[in-house]
Amino acid sequence: MVRGFSTRKIETNKTLGEKFKLIRMQKEFSLDEAEIGTKVRANYLEAIEKSDWAALPSSVYVRGFVLAYAKYLGFDTAEAAVLYERECKLQPTGRHSAEISYKNSVKDYKMIITPKVIGYSFITAFVIAIFGYIFFQVINFAGSPNLKITSPGNGAIFVDDSIDLRGVTDNDTFLTINDEQVPITNDGTFSTNLKLHRGINVIKVKAVNKNKKETSEVLTLEYKPMTAQIPTQLPVAQ
Repeated sequence: MVRGFSTRKIETNKTLGEKFKLIRMQKEFSLDEAEIGTKVRANYLEAIEKSDWAALPSSVYVRGFVLAYAKYLGFDTAEAAVLYERECKLQPTGRHSAEISYKNSVKDYKMIITPKVIGYSFITAFVIAIFGYIFFQVINFAGSPNLKITSPGNGAIFVDDSIDLRGVTDNDTFLTINDEQVPITNDGTFSTNLKLHRGINVIKVKAVNKNKKETSEVLTLEYKPMTAQIPTQLPVAQ
């Protein structure tokens, strides 16, 4: 050897997985033995040795696998954690990016109409319809009937002694106007002709349903007939 020169072993930079594999082979451990010692599947350990992050689950689990493997091999766990985080940042591929793609694909999948979605939608609509029907029946059973006078308006003044009173109510009610029954059509409308007397007329409209619940409206109408004009100026005698 030439005086003044020395040899030096050059070690290339290895990935965390390569370091794990080298230590395992130096200790003559098989992947199956490492699986028993770490309780991590052999195919996951092999993926770690190859830095094949795409073959591994989410980063939450992978970090635990890496630390368990480091501890089993006698590798510094703190250094293993640092190297793992560094490699993940340098290589944001594999299952880490797949998770983002998966989330996006789930959002897209929600927009796809499948037979299962149609089935669930039909069942949901059916359940809503059943509850709606029950609610409607309860309201009808416990509530008072609808009643609305559409013509004439309250406080109206008439010069004729006869009017047509019109309105709408529930089609299963018993309707009376001034205690006289008035027929109702299938769509709940009603109409009747009333005679008015001179002056103020009070009209009471009452609707009673089969549960004896009632609703009433009172109209006050005035009848002012036209009167003949009497001449106020007599002819002057010649």
